[in-house]
Amino acid sequence: MPFEFKLILPEPAVSVFEDVFTEVAGAVLTRVFEKGRHAGFWELQAIFETEPKKNEIKRLLAEAARTAQIKTPSLRIQKMPDINWLEASYQGFPPIEVGPYYIYGSHIKETPPKNKIALQIDAATAFGTGEHQTTHGCLEALSDLKDIPEKVLDVGCGSGILGMAFAKTYQKCVDAVDIDPESVRVAKENAIKNGLQKWLTVWQSNGYAKINKKYDLIFCNILAKPLIEMAPELAKHLKIGGVAILSGFLYDQEKWVRAAHEKSGLKFVRRYRINGWSTLVMKKDEHD
Repeated sequence: MPFEFKLILPEPAVSVFEDVFTEVAGAVLTRVFEKGRHAGFWELQAIFETEPKKNEIKRLLAEAARTAQIKTPSLRIQKMPDINWLEASYQGFPPIEVGPYYIYGSHIKETPPKNKIALQIDAATAFGTGEHQTTHGCLEALSDLKDIPEKVLDVGCGSGILGMAFAKTYQKCVDAVDIDPESVRVAKENAIKNGLQKWLTVWQSNGYAKINKKYDLIFCNILAKPLIEMAPELAKHLKIGGVAILSGFLYDQEKWVRAAHEKSGLKFVRRYRINGWSTLVMKKDEHD
């Protein structure tokens, strides 16, 4: 389950805090307040894959505040709220179409279009329904694949949407793992709802810890920091000539994610950019 904290900062301090927390957080987002009592100030949101150590964050806050010459902001680390696009759909969001895919919630009663690959995703407390830009980018990349992989892995599977999209498209088996037991439960439920339980095998794993084979295609839609840290393990579990579809990071984090995977022996193939978020397609060089 991701954690976050938010800070209100004067504009001159934003770049200082960004530089400090980009090193430790999975993602750092900023926006300016244009109206209200904070007009002219900026909000910085730091997102972590797992709960960060509060004392370490306090130390970094004090360090950034000294550099920016401002008072140390107050800190409140919390679990990210269970806001998900399924719940939003119940409040009026329509089905989502991404390339050949038609993603809809169980509240949609109309029959899915016959010319689309339909997936019913009730994400509950797991992430991923197709609406978020990172999942959208991964589905675009999947639909653009030239060769059909035989062995597929989804690391950080969330709702299971990417593995199910592949399984339903090609009628092939997919392994899927997530560090969060709730995501594992939800992904299994979603597979059953879509009649894909025989194609999707889901289990709990911290990254590649409980994975002992190699794959032709690996999806990894998490956050920049764990993507970078796990790049050598991804390369180790990717077959020669295999493809990785990576997402969960912002435009300005793309260069770091790409560099980490290139250092591990992968080659850049293409990118997708959607509303501030990036998706990379990388390939393990056949000569490695």
